[in-house]
Order: sequence, then structure tokens, then C-alpha cells
Amino acid sequence: MIEFDRVSLTLGSFRLNDVSLRIGKGDYYFIVGPSGAGKTVLLEAIAGLHRPESGRVLLRGEEITALPPEMRKVALVYQDYSLFPNMRVIENVSYGLRVQGMRKKEARAEVAPLLERFGIAHLADRYPGTLSGGEQQRVALARAVAVKPDILLLDEPLSALDPITQEKFIADLKRLHREDGLTVVQVSHSRREAHLLATRMAVIIDGALVDEGEAGVVLNAPRSREVASFVGIENILDGTVTANEDGLATVDVGGLVFEAVTDAAAGEEVTLCIRADDVVLAVGNDRRTSARNRMSGTVVSVAENGPVAEVRVDAGVMLTAVLTRRSVQELGLVPGTPLTLSVKATAIHVIHSFS
Repeated sequence: MIEFDRVSLTLGSFRLNDVSLRIGKGDYYFIVGPSGAGKTVLLEAIAGLHRPESGRVLLRGEEITALPPEMRKVALVYQDYSLFPNMRVIENVSYGLRVQGMRKKEARAEVAPLLERFGIAHLADRYPGTLSGGEQQRVALARAVAVKPDILLLDEPLSALDPITQEKFIADLKRLHREDGLTVVQVSHSRREAHLLATRMAVIIDGALVDEGEAGVVLNAPRSREVASFVGIENILDGTVTANEDGLATVDVGGLVFEAVTDAAAGEEVTLCIRADDVVLAVGNDRRTSARNRMSGTVVSVAENGPVAEVRVDAGVMLTAVLTRRSVQELGLVPGTPLTLSVKATAIHVIHSFS
């Protein structure tokens, strides 16, 4: 539906460089990356607010590089909501319809179901300044949807919301995407939001597209060490393949040996990526596991975060595991506890040195 064909543009000292990507109809597409990477610039280029210096932007197979924003059937919601402070909620939500020429009474009748849908009908006569952040975000989203866009663009819509409100808004976005079949493109620096919402995603770092594809693949099988670090893979280990037999490689990581499923050849430098929730811990010398990678270690630290805990283990290299807080208590894990650590060979993602 949306395609960037080698798009480059410069804004001050920032440059979006040679970006090519494709967003399909009905995708919930995330653009993620660190602060200053160019995520919002890319979103605004989709909206038509920036014209590329080179490359093409296509919509539904037709080039729209020079097409003005109002002709693209897209709606853009910024993280600061951008509501009109001198307009009541119902006037804000119906604003786009009024600009399109709809009469005031008809526009209000048109958006009334939207107010109900987003749980803001009781706020219809309130001004934005009297609303909470979550209420303002719902108003901004209702205003965007009111004009029936083909594409909804969201610029970090959850960043200013408290955790409880975030959960409610995530549910709203899931429902909107599922029920309306909208193509949604969301900018975020949050890996958690991508896990919960994205069907496909792109990773932008320093103005360059460094990874792109189905969300599950990008998050769990990244192309590079840089991407692996950004998407939050907790254990990233560099090593050398010492042997490979029928796709099962032996990898030396600082004297510690791992087995992993890969076609990497003997002598090749590789990076092993292991999610913390794929690291299994057992106290003492417990042998009840079929995992090929099994080693002894000692707990270095335990950091609780709500119902889960992050356990750092020295097993010759530092490894991180995530357990429920209850499991940590039942196992009696404290710094200094000896234990057995295991990881399945199939749970290790291998990045080749040439990736």
C-alpha cells in the first residue's frame, strides 16, 4: 500500500538515507529506533510533510512523491495530541469533517458514535485543557478516525501516558486495527509496544533502515548485533564456530562452548543471541533437561520488576535469565547461589559475521 523506493531527504544536520520499505494494506507497522534516529521524519514523509530529495514514495502503486498531504487520505496523530485548545471536544473531533465541507449539525451527528466508541461522549462539551492525558489522546485519535483515513499515522501515542492508561490505550488500538481494518503506522522507541501491537516493523538507526520485516522475525531473529541490542535481546555473545555437523554448530565463546542450529562454517566469527526467557535455571546440579547447552554458574544479582525478576548469572560468561518472582523465591535465588543453566540449541539465534 505504501512504498518507499530509495528515499533520501535532509533536514538541517539530519539525513534520512536511501530508505526502501513496503507497508501492506491492513498492516500494523511499527517504525522503531533510538531517539534522533529519524522515525518521525519517516512518518512525516508518508504524510507528505517532507518531499524527498531523491527516491519515490508510492501509495496503492501510484507515485505520490509530490502529492500534497490533504490528497493522501492519511491522518497523523502527534504525541502532544495537537488539539485546538479553544474548541470543545466535539468540535475538535468533527473539525476534519467541517474542513471537508460538512455542515456543523451533520458533522456532530457523524462523530457522535465515535465519541461513544472511544468513551469520551461525556466529555463532548469540555475543553482540552480540562482533560487528562489519556482523555486527550482518545480525543485526538477520534478526530483522526473521523475523516475515515486509509492510513493512520501515530507518533509515539503512548509516551506521555501513565502505565495503567497505556494498557487501556493499547487495547483501544488493537480493537481499532482489528475492527476497522485500518493500515496503522506507529513510531515508537518501545520494544514492548512493538511486541504487543506490530504485525511488521522497521528499525531505523542514524537515518538508515537497518532491519525490516515481520515483527516476530525482527524481534527474535535480528540481522545484526546492533539491531539485536536495540530490540532488547538480553544475551548477545561473540564467538567462533569450531565445527558444524549437519547444521548443528559448536561455538567457542571465550572458552565456553555453545551448540546452536546454524549453517555457519567452522572458523566463522558469529554472534549468538539468546532471549532471557529461553535461559532455564535449576538449583544445584539438576540434570532434568534435554537442552544441549548445559553449564554451571553462580547468581550474581537478582533484580525484581513487578511479577518477574531478572537474574544475572556468571557461567564463565555473564548471562541473564528472566523468571517469575515466585520461581525466584521457590528456588531461593540470591547472589552466590550455585545453579545449573541450560539453553536449547534451537533457542539460539546466530548472526553471521557478514550480516
